[in-house]
This record gives sequence, C-alpha cells and structure tokens, in this order.
Amino acid sequence: MEEAILVIPREKIDQLDEALALAETAGYKIIRVYKTRYRNRLGKGLIYMISDELPESVTTIIFYGSPSPSSIFQLMKKSRKRVIDRVQLILEIFAKHAGSREAQLQIEAARIKHEIPIVREWIRRSKMGELPGFLGPGRYAIDAYYRHLTSKLARIRRELEKQRRIRSVRRGSREKKGFVHVSIVGYASAGKTSLFNVLTGESKPVGREYFTTLHTKHKRVNYNGVDYIFVDTVGFIRDIPPEIIESFYSTLEEIVYSDAIVFVIDSSDPLQIIHEKIRSGFDILARIGASGRPVIIALNKIDVAEAEIVVKVKNSLPQYIPPTVPEYRVVEISAKKRKGIDQLFLALTDILPVPGRDERTKNHSAKARAQAPER
Repeated sequence: MEEAILVIPREKIDQLDEALALAETAGYKIIRVYKTRYRNRLGKGLIYMISDELPESVTTIIFYGSPSPSSIFQLMKKSRKRVIDRVQLILEIFAKHAGSREAQLQIEAARIKHEIPIVREWIRRSKMGELPGFLGPGRYAIDAYYRHLTSKLARIRRELEKQRRIRSVRRGSREKKGFVHVSIVGYASAGKTSLFNVLTGESKPVGREYFTTLHTKHKRVNYNGVDYIFVDTVGFIRDIPPEIIESFYSTLEEIVYSDAIVFVIDSSDPLQIIHEKIRSGFDILARIGASGRPVIIALNKIDVAEAEIVVKVKNSLPQYIPPTVPEYRVVEISAKKRKGIDQLFLALTDILPVPGRDERTKNHSAKARAQAPER
C-alpha cells in the first residue's frame, strides 16, 4: 500500500473512521492525520507544517473535503507531492470496482468534471508565470489539455445517453410483462448486496470494501405468485458530490422507476450515525427524484446490533420519514443469518400495488416518469 497523510476539516472529524476506511480501500496507508479549521481551504501555516514534516515515503496527500483549486495548487507546489480530495479518493475506489463499460464511462465523466476547475486554476497560474514548466510547453499545453477534457466529456455524455436509452427499453419490456421492480438502496457496507444475494439466490461479491457495486444488478424472483425484479444499486455516501450524482444518474434512475424501495440500514452503527444516514439517505432519494415511492426500512445486522438501539431507531423513525413517502414499513433482518426475509416479503406485499390488488400498478410507471427530473 502507498503511504499517505490525511488532512480533515474539524467539522468532519466525526467522519474520520469513514475517511480512513475509504483511504484503505483505495490502497493508501495513512501514517499521519492533520486537522484543519477550514472547510475548503488550507491556511499557510498548515501548508508549511505539512510540507516540513512530510516523510519522503509519502506519495499522496488526501484532503478529506472540498478544497479550492487554489489550495490544491499551493499544497502541491510547497510539498511537491500529489494532492487529491475526497471526490478523487472516491473515484479511485470506483475505478477499482468498475466492471462494466458504463461504469467506466461514468467514473471518467465524474473525474473530468471534477478536474476541469483545477485545470482552470493551472491555466490562471500559468498566465501569472507560476507554472512555467508544467506540461512541457507551458500554458499553451494546459489550454490544449483543457480543450481535450471538455471534448472528451461531451463524447462520454453522448455514449452514456445511448446506454441510458438501452436501459430504458429493457426496463419498459419488464414493465409490460407485469414485473414489480424493487430497488435495494443504502449506504456503503450496509449489506445491500448481501440482502440481494439472499433474496435472489445469487452470489455476487460482498465484503468490507466500499463500493463493490457500481452498476445495477437485476434478478427476477417469484414469491407467492408475484414476479419481483430486485435491483442492487450503487451505495450511498454522506455529502455525495453533485458530479457523482449526475455522472451516475443513468444507474441511479433505476431507483426512480421502482415500484418500491428497500432502504437497508446497518443497525449495528451508533444511534447518531444511523439517524444521520436515514436523514441524508432520504435527501439523496429526493435529489434523484425517487422520494415518492413506498419504502421498507430494513434494519440489517440485528444479530450483532444492540437491542436497545434497534428499539430507539424504530421509535424515532416517524420524524425522519419525509411526507412525500406514501407508505413505509420497518423490518428487522440479518442478511448474513438469513433472518427476517419472509417478514420483508410480507411487508412488500402489504405496501406494493401488485397486479390484481388495485389500479395503482397500471399507472405507477407513468407516474414515475412524470416525477423524474429532466436530464
């Protein structure tokens, strides 16, 4: 593993464990952690301290936040080390797990969108004479690189739109056959893929690493005469960057067109973390246009969770469920121990407009399209 140091804003110190886990997943061994009082920049004093104390073995400095392009430039110039931020760290993990052409394109689009403001700063600095040797010939090469990035991003967007149309045709075919679509969502490492495997009999890879799922997986399951299509989706992350939302929209829109959502929660987390993930998870669903679907809150890992915390979570849920959610149920499960699966299916039967029960199923797909945000 490459050695790296981590710089984290004080306001994000409660996310330190997540930051360290993401760094490890990306292949970095954090040997030192620095805290900064600023959310999106570094003070000169800290820049000099980091640079002066930097071991030769360190290859990368990770700023776990959204530093300004100017701060990135200043730290790179002083330390002479590679500097990446939280988004770039996440995209490196994505790149490790990109198993499909579409996922690779989505990652590249997000990377380019994130890199463009930094390149603009390089252009500005080069015109000021601060980057005479960068990219060989200087600012003209940077200008050419900038044009290359914008042109490449346009090509990727066209190809992703083609992939989106293909996905839409396939989804429409499944809808015509009367299948009920259920998306499994939740934060990284909550157990989404483990639940997907239990529900469908699949054996998709699972593990402690973040973001093992980057493209949606579908599997048809018949339960009590109802044909379900279960969809395993990309894991949520706190403070999800807009460029990742946009680049992965063709994947995330599977959630928008679902008949119901199973929101998997790691009930072994501390109570405060669970509440934060529930709140921000519903915020993410609203941002992608999927806030009007019936939801099942699946409290996973009850085999290792504290019973008192599970009770507190269930009692506090009403204050976190948005008014746009028409119906919701709560089930306690353990995907690892295969517990609570029948209760989950019963909850689905209870809240879903399955064929033959009422007229909502017939109109649900049209309603979903009408509510989906334009892209």
